[in-house]
Amino acid sequence: MALPRLTLDAAEARLRAGGVVVFPTEAGYVIGCRAADATAAARVVAVKHRPEGRPLPVLVPSAEALRWLIESPLGVLADRLWPGPLTLVVPAFPGLSAPVTAGTNMVGVRASRHPIARALVERLGEPVVATSANRSGEPAAFSPADCDEAGLDDVDGLVADGVLPAGATTVVGLVDGDLVFFADGDVHEADVRAAWEPSRVLD
Repeated sequence: MALPRLTLDAAEARLRAGGVVVFPTEAGYVIGCRAADATAAARVVAVKHRPEGRPLPVLVPSAEALRWLIESPLGVLADRLWPGPLTLVVPAFPGLSAPVTAGTNMVGVRASRHPIARALVERLGEPVVATSANRSGEPAAFSPADCDEAGLDDVDGLVADGVLPAGATTVVGLVDGDLVFFADGDVHEADVRAAWEPSRVLD
């Protein structure tokens, strides 16, 4: 089923009104909503057939925006490697709805460098859910056709940007103060560690 195509302005309006939309990032197409909207976030979980207990990743505009939301040692990685496909797993900060944190009190956050994703987050001025536009366990979507064929019932539409380069997000966090890689992606581990280690020396 072909998803309704949305302009950037229409997608912003849908999100403000509690909608759920698909839009492009540098790591593929994602399903998004306002992270503070519990009803919309629950719709995202249902659309993806997402298992319980898995937080929904969110986008923020910048490293500076992250610092306003939470103080974390991982902020140095945001300063040095954002925007881009690097997700930082941090303690949940105020304003996130329950479906986003999924009872874990943690959340993955990043700043996208894709102009459409960045524009949506900057216009809304708040964290936006951005989870891969597929049903859980199915292949990621890198084209409008992939999104149309993904069985994403109950989304309000798609901001299309053609075929995207296949990409993946590197996911890192802290366990007992040590940097841990939860998923490999387009930001190489060596580059993350190179950005991280000088901050440890300063500590």
